[in-house]
Amino acid sequence: MSAPPLARARLSPRQLAWRGALATVTGAAMVTGIYPLVPHLLMAAARRRKAKGRERTAPAGQLGVALREWRAALAMTARRPLGFCPLPGHQGRGPRPIIVVHGYAMNRANFRPLARRLAAAGLGPIIGFEYWTLGKTGSAARKLGELIDEVRAVTGAAQVDVIGHSMGGMVGRYHVTLLGGDGVVANLITLGSPHRGTDVSAIGVGRPAKELLLGSTLVQRLDAAPPPTRTRLTVMWSRSDALVPGPRQARVTGADELLFDDLGHLGLLTDPRVAAAVIERLAR
Repeated sequence: MSAPPLARARLSPRQLAWRGALATVTGAAMVTGIYPLVPHLLMAAARRRKAKGRERTAPAGQLGVALREWRAALAMTARRPLGFCPLPGHQGRGPRPIIVVHGYAMNRANFRPLARRLAAAGLGPIIGFEYWTLGKTGSAARKLGELIDEVRAVTGAAQVDVIGHSMGGMVGRYHVTLLGGDGVVANLITLGSPHRGTDVSAIGVGRPAKELLLGSTLVQRLDAAPPPTRTRLTVMWSRSDALVPGPRQARVTGADELLFDDLGHLGLLTDPRVAAAVIERLAR
C-alpha cells in the first residue's frame, strides 16, 4: 500500500491572510486564558443560578476543568506550526486510512496527541485534512470527499475512517449524510461537534457564524436528511465543554453516543479515555 498524500490546504493569499489573523487572535486568547477561563467560569455561574437552592455544582470543579483545558490550549498553540508536517502514523498500515478534520480556526496539529495513540495501536495511515474554516461547511465537505477519493486511489483501500473535532465533525457529517459518503466512510467519529448548533458561533466570523448557530438552516438540513445506514456514526461530547455545552447542541438521533463529564472542548483531543474509545471503534 503506497503512502497517502499529505492534504495541504490550497488557499488564496486573502485566505492565508485571514487564516494568519485568526491564528493570532485565537493564540492570544489561549495564551492569556481568555479561552478557556472566561467561558468556563460563565458556565459555572450559569449552573449555580440554575440550581436555585438545590445542591449546586461546585465552582471549583468547573475551575479544575478550565485549568486543564488551558494547559491543553497552551500546548496546542505551541504545536500550531507543526500543522505543516505530517501527523504521527502517516505511514501506518492499519485496517483503513484515517482522515482527521480539525475545528474552526485550527489546523491538523491539534490531532497530534490523538494520532500518536492511534499509531501506537497499529491504526493508520493517518492523514490530516486542512480546509478553509471561514467558508461554507458544504464546500469543505466536498473537498473532504475529493481527498477521500485520492486516499482510496493511492492506498487501494475500499473505505476510510473519519474523525472530526468541533466544526470538523460537521464537515464529516455533511459528507456522509448529504454527499454520498455513507459506506465509503466506515466510521465517522465526532468530538465535541455542534450537531444542532451552538450560540457560541455568534461571536465567530465567516460563514460558520451563521451555519453553526442553534436551529440554523444547515442544522435543520442535516437533521432532516436520512441518517447513514452503512457508516457507523459515533458522537463523543462532554458536559463540561463550554463551547458545545450540552445535549441540546451535541446529540444526533440514532448515533452511538459516548459522554464525558470532565473534559473541555480541546481536552477531547488529548484525553487518553477518548483515545481508547476511538481505538476500540476503529479497530473493529
